[in-house]
Amino acid sequence: MPLPTTPSVPEPKRKYTTVTQFTAEEKRILWITCPCHFLTHFFILVFPAVTMPLVASLGMPLEDVVKLSFLMYLAYGLFSVPVGIIVDRWQAKAMLIIGLYLMGAGLFVAGAFPSQRLMYLALGIVGIGASVYHPAGIALISRTVKQRGFALGLNGVFGNLGIASAPFVTGVLTWLMGWQWTFMCLGMFGIATGIALGFIRVDERSVPRRAIEGSHGGNMAAYFVILCFALIFGGIAYRGNMLLLPAYLELKTTFFNDIVSAVSFLKTQGTATLSATILTSFVLLTGIFGQVLGGRLADRMDLRRAYLLVHAASLPFILAMAFTQNYVLALCAAGYAFFSLGMQPIENSLIAAITPDRWRSTSFAVKFILTFGVGASAVYIVGAVKQAYSLETVYIFLAGATTLLVTTILVLSVASRRVRSIRN
Repeated sequence: MPLPTTPSVPEPKRKYTTVTQFTAEEKRILWITCPCHFLTHFFILVFPAVTMPLVASLGMPLEDVVKLSFLMYLAYGLFSVPVGIIVDRWQAKAMLIIGLYLMGAGLFVAGAFPSQRLMYLALGIVGIGASVYHPAGIALISRTVKQRGFALGLNGVFGNLGIASAPFVTGVLTWLMGWQWTFMCLGMFGIATGIALGFIRVDERSVPRRAIEGSHGGNMAAYFVILCFALIFGGIAYRGNMLLLPAYLELKTTFFNDIVSAVSFLKTQGTATLSATILTSFVLLTGIFGQVLGGRLADRMDLRRAYLLVHAASLPFILAMAFTQNYVLALCAAGYAFFSLGMQPIENSLIAAITPDRWRSTSFAVKFILTFGVGASAVYIVGAVKQAYSLETVYIFLAGATTLLVTTILVLSVASRRVRSIRN
């Protein structure tokens, strides 16, 4: 017999929630998790922003340079499960600090000792450090902050700021002092941030939770398995685009480089890379606005329909990126970023709705091992498709992965049709 629906009286309170309703303890939690989320996404995207300078510096073709990041992205996903197990038995804050140390040390070594083999291993250390945040940080917020949805949304904005700012900051630093010093300086900044955040004391005890509406009825385990396939296809499309986007914009657009080159003091050999990384940051900034939309849809719609709607909307944009250039390409890239990053609050809410509390950390660890671990295969897929066909064909392949993603969500919707509503 279905459970009675939850009264709609509390809804206005959730709608007008403000940051002032966080307690002092909850604010300290966010003071740790938000910077860690920012730096995790920032550091993992430093490498794609310097792929073209590495092509020139190491004397390697683009597809071989791209492969240097495989271990980093593989570790980013694979280590999330052991991290989740450790966090359940130890401290989330301590693991977050260790993650910052590992990311900082890995970047520093990659810049200080630029051999191909050592860079491959050093970037792997960056990936291990980056794997810490999502099972530790999201679990910490979900356990300790009463206004969980609002806190996760705010935390997601910091993550998107890291995604958007990484190409710009890395590009500017590379233009000023070369990629090696950029890696070393960013690595030292990560270590220093870890030291600073270590002085913030937090209480990691869980707050009481009410049952999640929509988690009853139907075969939730089967629905999660179907969702896992969607996470795999989404991870391939996401990682492939993020890995290729700065270099793709540098090769396929000229309008922004013309603007930057018009500024006399910027006329140097590295202007094309600088222009592409700045343009990439502008493109990815649209994901912040997408997250605002995604958060509102997650609160107002059935999560399955919202998830389908946002991913289906992203499909035409990533397909169009294979056939456009200059202004139109930049607009299509921004459209894809808006929807592909904006779906995150919906996806996280859907995972939370169909998994029990006792498996919450594990379910998010599974998500990131699929999205970022299996998604790391995009490193080799991009290289193989580019070598066999062309760079433009890579985006046709990524559009195909997105099509499979949308199809999987349709399968999930049909399979769970007897569940009347899955909502936040």
